[in-house]
Amino acid sequence: MNRKISSLLLLLVLTITDAYLLAHPNLIGRIGIFVYKHTYIRNFPRALLTVALTVGIALSLSELAYRFMKKKPALITFLFLDAVALAWFMYVYVTFSSFSYRLTGKAFIYGAHLMPVILIGIFSRYLFKRILAAEVNSKGISAAGSSENSGVKPPDGPI
Repeated sequence: MNRKISSLLLLLVLTITDAYLLAHPNLIGRIGIFVYKHTYIRNFPRALLTVALTVGIALSLSELAYRFMKKKPALITFLFLDAVALAWFMYVYVTFSSFSYRLTGKAFIYGAHLMPVILIGIFSRYLFKRILAAEVNSKGISAAGSSENSGVKPPDGPI
């Protein structure tokens, strides 16, 4: 199976799993969702839309930064996005370690933790992908001196 298709399939499965977990808290969690007006995760279709939009925006931002930014600004962008996702994960961990949130049910807690983990995975994958990619200049020649797909060999010495 193509590597990109399998990655997207894994991302789809994680998105559906996260939406399912977020949409199924226990009774105390449902009361909390009603009281705090978290309408974006009230039922499975809304939770799926919320998670899919979040993952889609993260994937779009990463792909745009990978394709249209030079190497250094892209690396800084991916490091920043990774730091934001990691900070979000730490916030969720601290928040759901408190007494009142521990009563919302294990599925809901795991779903809340899974969302930032998915984003960390996306941003880290693009970060490493960009680190390993060779920089290509405007003539189609990579920084290492070989041409990408043109089949043209660079000259050996001065002309």
